[in-house]
Amino acid sequence: MSPEAPYKRKQYLVDRPYQLRFVTRMFMAVLVVAAVSSMIATALLSASMYQPDLPQQTVVYCFIAIALTLLVELLISIPVIWVLGIRQSHRVVGPVARMKKMLEAIGNGDFSQRITLREGDALEDLAKSVNAMADTLQKRYPR
Repeated sequence: MSPEAPYKRKQYLVDRPYQLRFVTRMFMAVLVVAAVSSMIATALLSASMYQPDLPQQTVVYCFIAIALTLLVELLISIPVIWVLGIRQSHRVVGPVARMKKMLEAIGNGDFSQRITLREGDALEDLAKSVNAMADTLQKRYPR
């Protein structure tokens, strides 16, 4: 049996609706964390800085500094979450799409089909089992 060439990624968005839903949920989680962090920081700052003799302007500047810091963190995290989310969802959706295609071919009687996944993809064990099943079917029902 000849060694198989590693599978090359052709596109990241294999199942666009699923992957975009996945990334959107990740964004929502980050937004919730950012909102909660902002409320906690505001509450802590208000409690610790409330002093009758402290100029009002100092408190306002502190709140603006916190808001800007959180905004910058959020703006930096958005592209990071986008890239990591698409990449992580691709590691599941890509193998599932290839397995679906292969199983459809086996269902149509082509037992020579095999799944080739990149190392580190999710579902590697399942792909090995499906390939073993295809080997067994090919031996049992030669063409």
